[in-house]
This record gives sequence, structure tokens and C-alpha cells, in this order.
Amino acid sequence: MDQINLLKNNAEKELSDVEWMQEFFDFLQGDIPEWLHLSRGHIPKMSAKKAFSIIYYLQEHLSVFPDSIELCWNCGELFDTESEGLHWQAKGRHYCGACEDQVPRNYDRGLS
Repeated sequence: MDQINLLKNNAEKELSDVEWMQEFFDFLQGDIPEWLHLSRGHIPKMSAKKAFSIIYYLQEHLSVFPDSIELCWNCGELFDTESEGLHWQAKGRHYCGACEDQVPRNYDRGLS
């Protein structure tokens, strides 16, 4: 899998793709890193679903993030579909490895 090559800070932190996206996901939900200073009223405060819709756009349309990272329908954690989890095609939902047991054994996995 290709690594994300950001213009700044990438060499200073050794994070996995999921960790980079988690940092951005948390930022969109109002969890601002200590090193970033934003004026009052400029801090984003989105729900997890809205924050992930931004990530989805950056994955699918702009190819900024790898499209193998998904949001677990059950627990709300980000995970890499190339190393864990499953997609319940009939419901259009992704489940991380820890939540796979929430899907019936006879589910339609689909192509994710």
C-alpha cells in the first residue's frame, strides 16, 4: 500500500494511514491538536458521519487518502479494509475486525 505523502509534518511523525486519517477525523469533530491554533468559531465540530463524508470525498474524488480506510458501522472506529473487517453488501455497511460478529454468517460480502 502506498503511504500518504503530505507536504508538511509527514517526516516528523511515523503514522500509519489509519492513524493519519484518525487525526484528521478527530480534527473534523473538534479535537484540535495542541500544535494547531485556531480562532474561536473556526474550530470544526461535525458528527462522525459528517466528518467521514468529508474523508470519503477526499478518498474518492481527490485521492488524498487511501480508499481502503472505512468507518465501522457498529463502533465508529476507522480501520483498513486491506487488513481487517468486512463489508455487508446488502446493508451497505462496513464492520471492523472487532465487530465482524455483528454480521450474520450468511451475509453478502460484496467487493469491498
